[in-house]
Amino acid sequence: MPSTTRESGSRSRTRRAILDAAIALLATRPQASLAEVADAAGVGRSTLHRYFPERTELLSAVVEDSMAQLTAAVAAAELDRGTPAQGLRRIIHTYFELSPVLLVLFGEHLIDTRKDLVGDLDELDAPVFALLERGQREGYFDAEVSKEWLNRVLWAVVYVGIDATAEGTMTRHAALESITRTLEHGMLARPGA
Repeated sequence: MPSTTRESGSRSRTRRAILDAAIALLATRPQASLAEVADAAGVGRSTLHRYFPERTELLSAVVEDSMAQLTAAVAAAELDRGTPAQGLRRIIHTYFELSPVLLVLFGEHLIDTRKDLVGDLDELDAPVFALLERGQREGYFDAEVSKEWLNRVLWAVVYVGIDATAEGTMTRHAALESITRTLEHGMLARPGA
């Protein structure tokens, strides 16, 4: 194997380790220092600075990587497959499994990092909106409220479950079950209405 390929693979693994550590750390401690991120990644500060000389560069990379992870996960959930109920359960699980990514993306400390984040989220939400619209047409979701509202409720309830897990007031399993139950019973179209 040529040394440039080994170096490239090693650089890629180091960058990945830094991003993963930053996401995990910033999800729970948004003001964590670069030194703390370096320690969590198992690299020296000088190594971290070779990849991300400034905190703003690391935060931009974290947002970009988090958006890529979220986009890939939503696509993998195949929300157009099966019933709306099955799609809803898949997106709940998808979002919940990406808890650190969501906590980082929606942390107030990153709002100014990417001005176009709102546009990116609109694009990301397109498959979810399609699921919600299909569910409304098929009578599964309440058609009396907008798909935008249903999406906000989805995000809010998932976030509350993630937060309860992070606080230690619920287990992951209990939080997932509560999220699913709340959304299924709170978003169902009312029979006969």
